[in-house]
Amino acid sequence: MKPHDIHYAVRFNTPQNHLFEIECHIAKPATEGQQLSLPAWLPGSYLVRDFARHIVSIQASSDGKVIKLAKVDKSTWRAAPCPGALVIRYQVYAYDLSVRTAYLDHSRGYFNGSSLFLQVAGQEHKRCSVEIHHPGKAYADWSIATTLPMLKTNARGFGTYEADSYQSLIDYPVEIGTLAIAEFKAMGVPHRLIVSGKHEADLKTISRDLKKICEHHIRFFGTAPFQHYDFLLYAAADNQYGGLEHRDSTSLICPRSWLPVKHEEHDRQQYQDFLGLCSHEYFHAWHVKRIRPSVFADPDLGHEAYTRLLWVFEGFTAYYDTLALVRSSLMSEQEYLATLSKDITRYLRTPGRKVQALEESSFDTWIKLYKPDENTPNSQISYYLKGSLVALAMDISLRLKGRSLDEVMHALWQRYQSGQLVDEGSMQALIRETCGDKLSTLFRDCVQGCEDPPLEKLLAKFGISFSSPKANDADTVRQWLGLQLANDDTRISHVFSGSAAEQAGLAAGDVIIAHDQLKASSKSLKQQLKRGRKQINLHFFRRDELMTTSIKPHDHALANVSLTLSDKRKPEQDQLRQDWLEIS
Repeated sequence: MKPHDIHYAVRFNTPQNHLFEIECHIAKPATEGQQLSLPAWLPGSYLVRDFARHIVSIQASSDGKVIKLAKVDKSTWRAAPCPGALVIRYQVYAYDLSVRTAYLDHSRGYFNGSSLFLQVAGQEHKRCSVEIHHPGKAYADWSIATTLPMLKTNARGFGTYEADSYQSLIDYPVEIGTLAIAEFKAMGVPHRLIVSGKHEADLKTISRDLKKICEHHIRFFGTAPFQHYDFLLYAAADNQYGGLEHRDSTSLICPRSWLPVKHEEHDRQQYQDFLGLCSHEYFHAWHVKRIRPSVFADPDLGHEAYTRLLWVFEGFTAYYDTLALVRSSLMSEQEYLATLSKDITRYLRTPGRKVQALEESSFDTWIKLYKPDENTPNSQISYYLKGSLVALAMDISLRLKGRSLDEVMHALWQRYQSGQLVDEGSMQALIRETCGDKLSTLFRDCVQGCEDPPLEKLLAKFGISFSSPKANDADTVRQWLGLQLANDDTRISHVFSGSAAEQAGLAAGDVIIAHDQLKASSKSLKQQLKRGRKQINLHFFRRDELMTTSIKPHDHALANVSLTLSDKRKPEQDQLRQDWLEIS
């Protein structure tokens, strides 16, 4: 007898073929014929990914007899009526290294439930069980790491787990392989750092620093909303980076070079980037997994769930993730200002900030943020980036009046605990109710409109000065031509609005091969620009066609911001800043 009415079995006896083999046992299928589907997207990642496209084969049976299975749409099947239990057997191709889908080879396995487990229509709220089978003797050292509640497992974690609903089931990522595990407690709550992939990471140092971050966040909200928590980290190559939040765990991927190695010096900034990623996803355990837009309460995972509030949920989190490093003494005040300088510079160098409002950026995430193209910088602004800077502006504006954004976050948490989620358009009213100030101008200009948050003016009141140092040598081509070259040297990746390059008729994808009858390179272009040339004659390929044009360089006044402590700051400004950063 199966432990629950819905039971999944997961096998992967030949991991090198990248196929998970799944059985879904349904004890009481719908009498009119059972409908099943895979989600089109998963919570926390707002892009239609159509996970069903990775199903390689699928069959249905009942009591050993074949049952007709008809595909209804891209993600849905309907099984013909059957008198007894229904069994669906299918294979899922898994070879995506990201934290959002599934991966399997001879070195490790990983999956989110949304990639593997069919949803049984009409029975989504039933408890279900999952049995994960060991792949065999060749993988004797493999273990499982997941926070999925255990029913009966062996010492390495293989066996049976359960979940109280389908939505719950797909919120427990599973890491499988040869795992390095470090355990620590934060405010008495058990935590684990689980690392897969080739690495020599100093888990003791990382755990020590994660403990500081976790304790800071728990103290910030007043309580931990989970009984235990896992950081599932895949140590990868240098071009891999990302994270995805879950209720009591997070999946992370970062370059192994970012991780400290015992008795070796490490890049402090890259390690802080890693800690910031961990901080971001951990903060989400409160802000997104519990506090969340009402449209995410019970979303239809077959269709987009639209909200204009992602600037609050991702932007505020992006603000607090790095602030937490300062408040946890893992980043100095000067390092924090340097990080803010880079963020503000990146923001001001994005022409799309004057085109797309912050609320629109949130609403359009399904079709824009995760589908960037050559025109993205000209037409879009990230709700992560601008959202974090608007959060900064809101926080310091409130602090000038003796209040803070911290109070707003605490109010949101209290509302969640009383059963309230966040309705569209309610944030301004909440801020006014909590802090007595509705920040009307910021909402009108910077959230609903396309104005820049007045950070220079606001930060000056905290004794922080803006300066504009000269652009780096690496920025020369963009500064004078208004284009960006790709990694392969002379291929254009972006042409910016209103630029000399746009006026000359250049476009993304063009490959510059010569200037003034000389072979072109990134270095030679910079040399020509530094000489102050008034006009440069270019030869370039567009697809397979050779073209020519003349470009007239001019200074595009490329933003370059540096934040420093003012030499003329007053004691009250120091106090404001110290209270904000929680430094002494």
